[in-house]
Formats: sequence, C-alpha cells, structure tokens
Amino acid sequence: MASPVSMSLEDSTTMMFMVPKSFNKNTLPIPNQSEIKLKEEPEKQVAVISFSGWANDKKINKYKQRLISILKKQNISHSSKFYFFGYNAPYEVFNRKNEIAVELN
Repeated sequence: MASPVSMSLEDSTTMMFMVPKSFNKNTLPIPNQSEIKLKEEPEKQVAVISFSGWANDKKINKYKQRLISILKKQNISHSSKFYFFGYNAPYEVFNRKNEIAVELN
C-alpha cells in the first residue's frame, strides 16, 4: 500500500495513492477497474497540520478549522482545496499519523 492515502475533502469519492516521482504511467501496473485512473498531479505548495489517533469526520473538521485559523493569523492565503492524508494501515492501532492539508494560493 502506498503512503499516504489521500482523500479530497471536497467530495467523499476521490481517493489518491501517492507514488514516488521515479514512477510514471508507463512503470505502474495497469488498474483492473475502469473507475481507477492514473493521473499525474502538478507540484503544489500546501500547508499541513498533523494529528494522531483514529481519524473521523469530527476530528478531521476540528483540525481543518484549526489549520484555517493558524493560516488566518499568519495572513497566509489558501484555496478551498483541502485533503486528508492517512499514513497507517487499518490494522495498525498505535502511533497513527494523520494530516490535513490545504493548497496555498
């Protein structure tokens, strides 16, 4: 499994798996489901806040709001494109790492 797994917070259907830059569409396995698309994303500058434990909607929203507040206090402009990054496999119970990220303008 690639780490992190990223979920767009704009909708609940977009999930992204990050792979090292050394891989490309020609070196990755071809998906066996038509709903899965390989897409190269452009480089982005993001602001990130980390939190531990199990992630749920309440925690994700709490840290999203905290990140917005921090950026506002620092007068840093950001977009409305927020992402959740999860770094642990579902069976890992301890030392879970999560992040909320937002694209900067």
